[in-house]
Amino acid sequence: MRTDPLRVFSGAGRPGNRGVVKGRRSSGWPAWWALLVCSAVVGRVFAQADGSLRWASKLASTRGYVYSSPAIGADGTIFVGVEVDSTPQDGMLQAVNGRDGSIKWTFRTRQWVDSAPAIGADGTVYFGCWNGNLYAVNGADGREKWKLSVGAIVVSSPAIGPDGTIYIGSDDFGLHAVSKDGVERWKFLARNSIESSPAVAADGTIYFGSNDRSIYAINPDGSKKWQVETLSTVASSPAIDVDGTIYVGSYDGFLYALAPADGAIKWKFQTGGQVQASPAIGPDRTLYFGSFDKNFYAVHPDGRMKWSIGVGGAIFSSAAVRSDGTIIFGSDDGRVRAVFPESGLIKWAYDTGDLIESSPVVAADGTVYVGSIDGKLYSFHGSGAAASAQSGWPMFRRDAMRAGQVPVPADGGRLINLATRAQAGNDVPLIAGLVTKGAGTKNYLIRGIGPTLEQLGVATPLRDPALVVKLLGSAEVWLANGDWGSGSNAAQIMTTAAAVGAFALPVESKDAVVLGALPAGAYTAALAGPAGDAGVALIEAYDASVSVQGARLVNLSTRAQVGTGDKILIPGLVIGGSDPVRVLVRAVGPGLAGFGVTGALARPSMTVFAGPTQRLANIGWSASVQKADIAAAAAAVGAFPLLEGSADCAALLTLASGSYTIQVSGVGNTTGEALVEVYVLP
Repeated sequence: MRTDPLRVFSGAGRPGNRGVVKGRRSSGWPAWWALLVCSAVVGRVFAQADGSLRWASKLASTRGYVYSSPAIGADGTIFVGVEVDSTPQDGMLQAVNGRDGSIKWTFRTRQWVDSAPAIGADGTVYFGCWNGNLYAVNGADGREKWKLSVGAIVVSSPAIGPDGTIYIGSDDFGLHAVSKDGVERWKFLARNSIESSPAVAADGTIYFGSNDRSIYAINPDGSKKWQVETLSTVASSPAIDVDGTIYVGSYDGFLYALAPADGAIKWKFQTGGQVQASPAIGPDRTLYFGSFDKNFYAVHPDGRMKWSIGVGGAIFSSAAVRSDGTIIFGSDDGRVRAVFPESGLIKWAYDTGDLIESSPVVAADGTVYVGSIDGKLYSFHGSGAAASAQSGWPMFRRDAMRAGQVPVPADGGRLINLATRAQAGNDVPLIAGLVTKGAGTKNYLIRGIGPTLEQLGVATPLRDPALVVKLLGSAEVWLANGDWGSGSNAAQIMTTAAAVGAFALPVESKDAVVLGALPAGAYTAALAGPAGDAGVALIEAYDASVSVQGARLVNLSTRAQVGTGDKILIPGLVIGGSDPVRVLVRAVGPGLAGFGVTGALARPSMTVFAGPTQRLANIGWSASVQKADIAAAAAAVGAFPLLEGSADCAALLTLASGSYTIQVSGVGNTTGEALVEVYVLP
């Protein structure tokens, strides 16, 4: 009997039909001042409850089974393999419309497809089949591009390397490296079948397990880097953490943590049964995986258990971790479960009526897809939370396209400017902070503008600002200025300002500007006026040598009094370079109380603009669908933690080259001190 999809289950077992009995099982793989590009929609209200069923699509006209883990194409099409219960055996790859579950096209293989499809950058879908073939199919229309016989049954799921090479294991004992046009480049022979799906590190190393009880690391040229033996079959697919650690399970009941350089065992965690599921890694680097002992585990990255929960069946399905921290997985009791990361308590569950060995995939809009042995592909409403972007490996095969690859980090983007307009004076300075990392020193241009703002329409500017730059935590003054035009480097300042795109200042103005070289470190720039002088000021910090390699800005911040009207806090930031930059943006009010700040803004509201267009708004960071990713990102960059449930604001954004504004005000026109921070994420 099908149960209410919104019902929360206790995790007790479900008796009854156990579904198809097969001679072998699959490996359970899953499967600012111009333009703002944000990585997630924050604060969106969803009409449908998290975990409620969208649709369930029957994928075969006769009795079929879905062991394969679904993949999601760039246009939202779902690709999944199907077994058909017939004589002779039959199977296919199905392309399913993500909107309504209708079949877009069917590619018949005449043999079972347990392999999770992997989708290339050009939309080509790669998958293996029990007939011994690796297929390349056009994702748009289902036409075969090529097929390659790899000599024996293929249940392994393909991985795609940085250069487009496809890697897949087979029952011929081989790991095959195949070019994008279907030509085998090399084959590495293990000593037994390879059901494990390979994973490719950023340096091109390929990791996989074998039924010969070993875990292998293979160089991109096909030579062996290292081999680690376990006590039993290794059908689990490796997951690669942000520090390069490889995690993989074995039928000996252990989850292994291996060093990438030489395969040294960092630790191993014992369960009460075989481990075939591939571990998923949370944004805080917690490991989540199931075992044949009918338990689902959360393990700290040092190998200590965080918690475990019992379910009603063995767990082949590999989990998916969302940006809000929720973990989703299937099990052989037929249930899809979503659990809380803190405790493993059930958030929601759904009974499909048969075994689930398919691994769930989470779409960019938060929709969840998973297959069942009842022959159906299921689609569930999400909370709006996508798969964790802070995790190194949040689900089976790492991403929704199931590429099984750690991408090479993009390094062509830079944080080059932060400019903040706010109220200053009367012993309340406007304080900006900047953090630089890397080798050597670099020139920075920092401007404290007051009187010139009157020419830009500001009625009450700070009339005589003074700017002082210090190393954080030190009383030593590195750079200081009052009237910039009277300094010996005024001409150089003018040239640099023009080069970085800053608006010109009159030489006779009393604005304050410094230009100088700063080594890597954390600095504060305080802008204030003499006694009795108060008004609106603008403080700007520029990377004056963007093309110089080595040191770079990784954090900009501003602390100021937030008022009403034109006295709200308005930071602007500029991203430069060829690649997008992923940033953490925070507006902290109540969180300042822990640092002795009195009169902090009790309830800040943060809004991000691209030109005049509002693109993101946030009030209360922990209500965000990015909650877990935000907390983990803050920890990764060394930002102080925000309290759960606090009114502080935070969001994660992916910003293309351009200019952006952030407005920070008080909810209900409240006032107080606030801190705005922008961190570049690694």
